Amino acid sequence: MYIKGERAVFALICDGIGGLCRGEQASGFVSERMTEWFYAEALPMMARYKKMKKIKRAGIRSLYACNEEMRKFASQEQIQFGTTITMMIFYKKHYLLWHSGDTRAYRISLKRKMIKTSKDERMNSQGVLKRLTRDHSADEHILTKCIGSFVWKEPDSHIGRIKKKNTFLLCSDGFRHVISEEKLTETLLPSHLTSKEQIGRRIKEIADYSKRRGEKDNISAIVIKTG
Repeated sequence: MYIKGERAVFALICDGIGGLCRGEQASGFVSERMTEWFYAEALPMMARYKKMKKIKRAGIRSLYACNEEMRKFASQEQIQFGTTITMMIFYKKHYLLWHSGDTRAYRISLKRKMIKTSKDERMNSQGVLKRLTRDHSADEHILTKCIGSFVWKEPDSHIGRIKKKNTFLLCSDGFRHVISEEKLTETLLPSHLTSKEQIGRRIKEIADYSKRRGEKDNISAIVIKTG
């Protein structure tokens, strides 16, 4: 998607809460509503050169509306349901991030360092992984914040700067439960991702590895590489 010659990218991961009913309905509802919000409200705001802080607040308002609608529906149906969410917009030199639950966002970059040997010196690239979100959970099984049929708790949100040759990963907890951060970093190094097909193969490699290690939870991921 381009806005006046500048590329805009929207990415979202939702994961329905296990142990409650209608998890897929909850995640599907929020995914659909926030995608509609991106096209109907966020894109026009970017086209009008609105400040990123205003777009961030608009995203919070839309998530609040989702939460309130889900609370009303749950009250009528006498159920409890909800979903985690990690959502990002990339535009020009900045990204926006909204987050609630235990889905995650990471950034993987390359750090060049000088390696000394007995004969010479050479530059070596090392992957650096940074978590952009924190888990909202009391332990692995109890979430303290989500979007759903519960009292509203405002999601975390922030604005960050986009750097060249970085990998951004949004994923469900099932995608990263059984894989080490070292293996995650090595597999998704920006220098290893040379095409869309390569990115797809790397995501599948991690998913297959997780399944072989016994992961039964939802496995979802989105990878974005900056130029």
